[in-house]
Amino acid sequence: MDKIIFGDNQFFGINHMSEQASIKQAQRFRTTEDIFKLLEYVNSIGIKSFMFTTHDALEPVIDKIRNSSAFSDFKLLPCMPYAHKYANAMSEMGIFATIDKFTSGSKIMAGLKGLSAVVSSNPVPFMKLLVDSEMKFMKGLNVEGIFLQNIVVDLIIGLGMEDVLGEYAHYVEYQYGVQAGFITMNHTKLYDILTNKLGIKEPLMCSSINKIGFRMNPCQSDVENTLSNAKGTTIAMSILASGAVRPGEAVEYIRGLKGVDSILFGASTPAHILETKKLIDKELVASE
Repeated sequence: MDKIIFGDNQFFGINHMSEQASIKQAQRFRTTEDIFKLLEYVNSIGIKSFMFTTHDALEPVIDKIRNSSAFSDFKLLPCMPYAHKYANAMSEMGIFATIDKFTSGSKIMAGLKGLSAVVSSNPVPFMKLLVDSEMKFMKGLNVEGIFLQNIVVDLIIGLGMEDVLGEYAHYVEYQYGVQAGFITMNHTKLYDILTNKLGIKEPLMCSSINKIGFRMNPCQSDVENTLSNAKGTTIAMSILASGAVRPGEAVEYIRGLKGVDSILFGASTPAHILETKKLIDKELVASE
C-alpha cells in the first residue's frame, strides 16, 4: 500500500467542519473534466493511489483514466456502497426496480436473490450482487483493494451481524483477488472484531486519526493504544480534521504514532496537494 493516497471528498463538497468550504469545493468540480484534470495533476507529481466512493459522477472519470496511458501505474481503491445512490433509487423507484437497476445477470434471478435476502434477513447474497454491480465499471483497471464504507461497517457492528464482514472479506478476496478493506468510525472495536472474532489476522482498515482526536472513537487514547499493537495495514484519514489542524502538525502527529502505514487526504488545489505531499514525503517516506 502506498504511503500517500488521494481521496475524493473535495469533488463532492464534503467538509465536516465548514459548510462554506463545502460549497466552494462543489462549485470547483462541476464537470468530469474538472475532476479529471486534478487527478492528472495528482498522478503527475507521483501520487499513485486514489481512494473514492462509487459515486455516479466518477464513472466517466474512471473511463478517462482507463483510456489514458499516463495512468497505467495508477492504483484504485473503490469504497462501496455509495449509500445515497441506493437511498435515492429506493425512494424514486421502489425495491424491485432498484434491485433490477443495480444487479447484474438475469432480471428474474437478481430480483429473486435480492428479495430472498431481504425476507430471510440474510444480506449476504444481496451483498455479493451489489459488490459485483459496483465493480462493473472497474473492469480492466488496477484495483488494489475494495473497501466497505463506514456507514455499512458500523451499522453491521451495531446490529450484531459481524459475520457479514467476514463474508464480505472472503468474497472480495476470492472473486477479485484483492484484500477487502474496512472504513470505520470506531477503530478499536472494529479491529477487535476482525482479528479476534473473524480471524482476519492482518486486516486492512481506514479510520480517522488526527492530532485533536476528531472522529476518533471510542476515544483518541484507545485508538492510539490499538494502533501501537496492531498487525495489518492502517490508513489514516481526516489527518487535517477538516482543516482544524495545520498540515505540518498533522503529519508530525502521525509520524509519532506506531501502526499507521498510509495517509489518505484530499485537497482541492494543486498548491495544497503538493504542500501535503512534500510534508508526508519528508516526514514519513524519507524516514524509512
